Amino acid sequence: MFEMPLMFFEEGEGFITLPALKKFTKDIGKKEFRTTEDRATLLRNIEKFANESSANEEIVLSWIDSILKEGIKEVHVRLLDISLEKKAFLENYKCVNKILSDNIYDNNKKHLYNSYTADIRLFRFDITDTKQGRVITLYMGKLLYMFDKKEKTSRTIMYPIVADIYPSQGIVAVRAKSKADLYKYMEKFAIEAATRTKVDKEIEQAFTFISNLFSFEFKKPTEASTEFKRRLYMLLDRFTKTPDCILQMIQEKKDDIEKIKQLIVNDICKLSITKYGKDVEADVSNMIEKYFSISYPDKKIFTRERDAYPLKLLASDDEESKVEQTAGLAEPLQSKAIFFDNKKMLQKSRKCEGVKFVFRRLNTLYTSKDFIVNIVIQKNYCALKFTEYTMEEDILNVLFSFIAAEDNVERTANPAIE
Repeated sequence: MFEMPLMFFEEGEGFITLPALKKFTKDIGKKEFRTTEDRATLLRNIEKFANESSANEEIVLSWIDSILKEGIKEVHVRLLDISLEKKAFLENYKCVNKILSDNIYDNNKKHLYNSYTADIRLFRFDITDTKQGRVITLYMGKLLYMFDKKEKTSRTIMYPIVADIYPSQGIVAVRAKSKADLYKYMEKFAIEAATRTKVDKEIEQAFTFISNLFSFEFKKPTEASTEFKRRLYMLLDRFTKTPDCILQMIQEKKDDIEKIKQLIVNDICKLSITKYGKDVEADVSNMIEKYFSISYPDKKIFTRERDAYPLKLLASDDEESKVEQTAGLAEPLQSKAIFFDNKKMLQKSRKCEGVKFVFRRLNTLYTSKDFIVNIVIQKNYCALKFTEYTMEEDILNVLFSFIAAEDNVERTANPAIE
């Protein structure tokens, strides 16, 4: 008999949101199941549907797999360090299928709704061809403990972990839910002897598990970090193109900008035009753009017809001097003076350590609200942090916007960054 996991009933856990429950209830198509019910009733109705037949149970189990892959998640991305031969091996269906089939934990229960243990286990896998190329998806999980310090209570939880391997892009993306007060599983939990853990540690174990399965390595931290910072810079560049109206205003003042440049170089500072001319021109143009931008009455010019825009960024120059910029009231960072005050650091290093973006949802049927994602470069991986329920298609949109950032950047200059 199928029973819904208790963690699905808890509002604070956020494993499944009401919109997702209502959508699936509607898809079931049973008239007696109303989408206006509360969480518990919706879950019980889905449970009832699953117990009507083995076919229905399979539908519900597959839905749980998909729903546990999306939502409030941290997605960690690492770069593969493999040869062309190894990449071809990963793209070979028969070879990959053989390895994964031999490592399935329970061939009779190939879903995330499974018998979890203290060690990470592979429950299910999919090998599919998408517009991004072949993707190998691993559905894994383990047992952990949660301890409530306030209530002094502990309980065992199932902790699903899902990984996507993209051989043609040379990346592995592992996702799990970020939660506080997590501890390693032990048969008889005692807080005095318990070992704390965090989402990044659990995801790191998943990377090790996957690496051992396929006998491949990941790129070294220095190489990976440099590559990720460069891609994030390119993504920022893509979403901070100078609006046409601002470009037109700058163009109309082109002669005045040239006069100011000449005045600074020749009369005020007595500089070498060959050595400093371009720098002075860039500084003057940046200042003009800055004040045109921050004084422009319609701030939507920095967000209109864009898939995303930045709210906050963190970058460092070669001397490791930090600059942190934040736009208040959810206004685009590009409309703030501090963005232009620090753009030369970004231009010089051509790398960025972290950006908080507002992304548009691809499907606004159930919610039209944009969502925030934090992209942060760590020592050997890039973390995409989705702090509110995010659909799978939106997670993939952010992931591949980042992965393909360089390919998506137009080769024309962007005054806001360049």
